[in-house]
Parts: sequence; C-alpha cells; structure tokens
Amino acid sequence: MRLDIAGKTTHIRKTSRKVGYMLVGVFKRYGFAAVVTIALALIALVIVGKSASLFSADRAAAAGQAKAGPRGSGGPGGATPVIAVAATEHIFTDGLQALGTAQARESIVLTPKIADTIRAIRFESGDRVRRGQVLVEMSSVEQAADLAEARAANEAAQEELRRYQELFERGFASQARLDAVRAAADAAQARVSAGASRIADRTIRAPFAGVVGLRTASPGQFMRPGDQIGTLDDISEIKLDFDVPETQISHIGAGVEIVATTAAFPDRTFQGQISHVDSRIDPATRTVRVRAMLPNPDEAIRPGMLMTVQVLANPREALAIPEIAILDRADGAFVYRIVSRDGGQAVEEAQIRTGQRSGGMAEVLQGLNGGDLVVTEGVQGIRPGQPVRLGGVAESGAAAPPQLRPRG
Repeated sequence: MRLDIAGKTTHIRKTSRKVGYMLVGVFKRYGFAAVVTIALALIALVIVGKSASLFSADRAAAAGQAKAGPRGSGGPGGATPVIAVAATEHIFTDGLQALGTAQARESIVLTPKIADTIRAIRFESGDRVRRGQVLVEMSSVEQAADLAEARAANEAAQEELRRYQELFERGFASQARLDAVRAAADAAQARVSAGASRIADRTIRAPFAGVVGLRTASPGQFMRPGDQIGTLDDISEIKLDFDVPETQISHIGAGVEIVATTAAFPDRTFQGQISHVDSRIDPATRTVRVRAMLPNPDEAIRPGMLMTVQVLANPREALAIPEIAILDRADGAFVYRIVSRDGGQAVEEAQIRTGQRSGGMAEVLQGLNGGDLVVTEGVQGIRPGQPVRLGGVAESGAAAPPQLRPRG
C-alpha cells in the first residue's frame, strides 16, 4: 500500500510539473488570456468527473435500498412494530389553575403593649404552646407597688363603707354621707382594677394554641410597642388565597374541591375545599380573591409557601387517550386505530373530536369506543392500511387523578 501511494504521488508530481511547463510555454507564446482559458477548462473537466462519480454512487445506494425493502417495514414483507394504548375512562374537570400563598389559620406577632424591659421569656423557638399560656413578662416592679398601694386603700375604703352602712341603718349617719363614702369605695376599687390591668398589659399570653417561631429578643432587652419578640402560628389548617378571573366565577363556589402542590414537596398533593369567595372583584385586574382551606395535620405546609392550585370544578368521567397519539391537522384531529385484517393487524386512520386536555390525556367526545387500541409510539412511520406488529399495550402515561372526597 505504501509503494502504491508513493507511486501515485510521484505520478501526480510529474503531471503537475508537465502542466506547469505547458502553461509557461503557452503564456510566452499566446499571452495571459490563453493561460486563463486553459485553466478554466481544466477546472470544468475536474467538476464533471466528480459529478459523474457521485451519480454512480447514488445509483448504487438506490439499488441497495430497493433490495433491502421499504424503510421501516422491519424487513422484506414485515410489519412495522408499534406500541398502542387502549381508550379508557378518565376523570376530567373544568380545571382552573392559579398561584396562591399559604397562610396560617391564625397568626400573630408577639409584641409588647408598653415600652419597658423584658423581665422573662417563657418560651423557646419552635415550642408548641397552649391557649392562655404566659409567653413574655415585662418588668412591672413599679406597677406591682402601685397595685399593692391601691389594694390597701381599697380595703380601707371598703371597711369605712361597711361602718357607715351600719351607722346609716341605726340612724346615726345621713344618706349624703353614706353616698360619699360609697363613691370613695368605688373609686378605690377602680384603682385596683386599673393597677391589675397595667400588670396584665405587661404579660403576653398566647391567644390560641400554636407553634412559636424564632425568638428575636432576650430578657433584659428594652422593647417598644411594635417591636417583634416572636411569632405564633396555628398551622393545623392552612388558608390558601388565590385569584381567579371574573369569567370563571360560575365554576367556583364554597365546597368545590381543590388540589394544591408546592415545589417544596414535588411528590405530594394537598387536597382541600374552597371556603369563601370574595364579595368584590378587583377592577384593576378583573379577578376575584378565593380562599380555600387545606388540612395540615403533619404541618408540612408552612405559611408563606407558594402553591399551585388546581380547582376541580365539574368532575366527570369520560373516554380518554394519551395526547401523544393524536395527530392535529388543519382538518381536525386523527389517530391511528389498530384493526384486524387478513389474519394480522393493520392501522386505519380515525378522525376524532376532543374535549378537555389535562395531565397528558385528552377527552374523546366522538370517534372512538372504549377499548379501542390507538398507536402511541411509531405514529410517524406508518400509513393508513399498513400492516403493523403490536409490540405491547402500554399503560396510560398520565398521572392518576386525585380522588375527590364526597361532599357532606
């Protein structure tokens, strides 16, 4: 092989040298125009030679394909392998999708009512507390002293009222004096109540049972009204608010089922019901605010989570096939249906009318019957009437629809 290549290389070099000598002679004798003409003629000869070679190669390839049989036939006279799916019943809804933000059923920020120093914090971050439990105590030394003084004065006033009541009954005191003593006793009692109220304002209690968030203050820290000490959330149930276009109001209402998902738990769905629909439509966005309630027994959903909501309005069972089996054309939707022919199987083109499409499934309103097999894999390689070989009947590729709970 090396000798042959070397010989060809030597031949090409000699030929090139001869052509060069010839062009130099022509240039000296006839001028530059003659040299250009000869060069163009040589280039044309090379192009014609390559075209002839390509034409011969194409004829050989075509002959090979003719011997091999038609493309995609699986061999001479063979049937094209395909995968099919049976048309079955599937649950469809007039689904509406929206984005909503999760909120706690009840939620507050723990903040003092008065400006003072924190005396004690009775919780830790993440604690579960009961209703009425003391969470924070503010400094109240001065207020406690005032309350003790008010109680002592009240006891003296109540004792004086008792004595004057006895004197009045014996006729030794006038009605006016008794009324004055009673008013003084009432004022003393009011001062006790006011002192107790000031003490209570310095004690923060849990208004409902829930989970305390991160603690953001420490004992001894000076706090003002509005300063955050922590948060308290009741997340046993989640409020999910989302907006729906006003054109869809007829599809929503209290009791309609919803399914919500979140990126935090991609493999889970959370089911709930619409509880309220706002009485007003936003004139700027032409939407209405809808609130749904989601049970959250394991407290997986946290307030503030972004959730995708699917409203399951008007649930119904209908015949369905996978969307990948449908050929959408200008004159309608078609599928390849498998039929028995000459002891084997073939495909025929069937026009269908579709309805709702969701989750990779399409509702079939007309054109198919339950159990009909339609081709899902190999659609592009077959034609009407072509023999096929059923490689398998696949299960529906769509996810199972959520189970709707019966309404009470």
